[in-house]
Amino acid sequence: MRLRYRRVETTGRTSMSPKRDAFIKACEDAGYTIDSLAEALEVDRSTVARWRSGQRPQARQRKRLAAALDLSLQELDTLLAQATPEEQTAVVSTGRLSTQDALFARVDQARGLVDSTLSKGLGSMGRLELIEERVVDWIDSYTHTPPAKMLDDLMPDLLEVRRLAEDRQPAKVQQRLSTATAVLSLLSADALMKLGQVTRARSWYGTARLAADDTTDGLLRAQVRAHEAMLPYYYGRLERTVSLAQEAQVLAAGAVSSATALAAAAEGRALARFGDSDGAERAMATAQRLVDRLDAPSTDAAFEFNDKRLLLYLSGTLTYLGEFDRARQVQREALDRYRAGPAPVIDPALIKLDQAVGEAVEGDIDDACALAVNALLELPEEHRTRIVLTRATDVVKAIPTQRWQRPAVSELRELVAPASSN
Repeated sequence: MRLRYRRVETTGRTSMSPKRDAFIKACEDAGYTIDSLAEALEVDRSTVARWRSGQRPQARQRKRLAAALDLSLQELDTLLAQATPEEQTAVVSTGRLSTQDALFARVDQARGLVDSTLSKGLGSMGRLELIEERVVDWIDSYTHTPPAKMLDDLMPDLLEVRRLAEDRQPAKVQQRLSTATAVLSLLSADALMKLGQVTRARSWYGTARLAADDTTDGLLRAQVRAHEAMLPYYYGRLERTVSLAQEAQVLAAGAVSSATALAAAAEGRALARFGDSDGAERAMATAQRLVDRLDAPSTDAAFEFNDKRLLLYLSGTLTYLGEFDRARQVQREALDRYRAGPAPVIDPALIKLDQAVGEAVEGDIDDACALAVNALLELPEEHRTRIVLTRATDVVKAIPTQRWQRPAVSELRELVAPASSN
């Protein structure tokens, strides 16, 4: 038996908020508030709020929702497809996107809207609290979620932040809004970086910096720059990586934190690629001291830099310095640590690719290629991103070209072709 609730009176309301007006009216006509509809469908209140704001319900939820509203699925889909002119320009699709091109178009549009209203404020504490709760969830799930899916999931919250930012609010409220915007933007930038969308990632890192700098949180500002340092490390100028990493450490003012540990490790790994052995060793020693002093529980959430992650960075640093014996010891320890429990999906693959680079440089071509191929094939395809393929390409580059015709090398080159062609 379907539950019914007293209809909410709307007398005197002159206009609806810029959401799915027809869908909201259908809910009200059926006698539902946000809370009562959530209770009837046994979903969280925030889920209903996101449907009203533009997110498309899942297939199984649409069936129950249509029944609750006394609508056919076709009638419900018609309501869900309707949006205000503002939303039509803001969102390419409210459903699960079928192509990355459509997703990236949506990402571009969302960033433009966030940037254009970032300096404004907040209208609803309750809605902000819901967003803050979801931000925690995104941070916890980020390292295990494919980057394209993460982007698709994040966009409704970023657009909700944009909708809230209508008027400037008191400083404490505005700081919370800017913090949420900075974290959501940083997660989006990191996901785009993994996918090789360099220009888009750079823009979203800029948005994250703009939001973080609107707060008084020096560690958040440092965190944004420490993560942004990864973009030029993989796709740009190493000088920029070193600069951002050093800037992050200055902003953190010597605090012992994941942000400062990451920044020091990022600086060390970049200096190793320059061949600056002394500078790299000093930076990694700083990162080690900071990690040793961190007293927070060690997790694999986004933005958490722990001893396991430090081993990943140290693996790359020693490999670039040609310290292969030390690198192997670190890599064995790192892989043992990652196997001991749930881990970020791509980290073990990157460590194995570091191992493969070392084998290739020392002339063990077939072993290097086998190690690299296995690392790639063991990785779920949706996590086999541009960053991973780029590191696998480094294995190929470490092999003399006159040996590229070997079957093992040909197999590896075929797997990394998407990265090599960009």
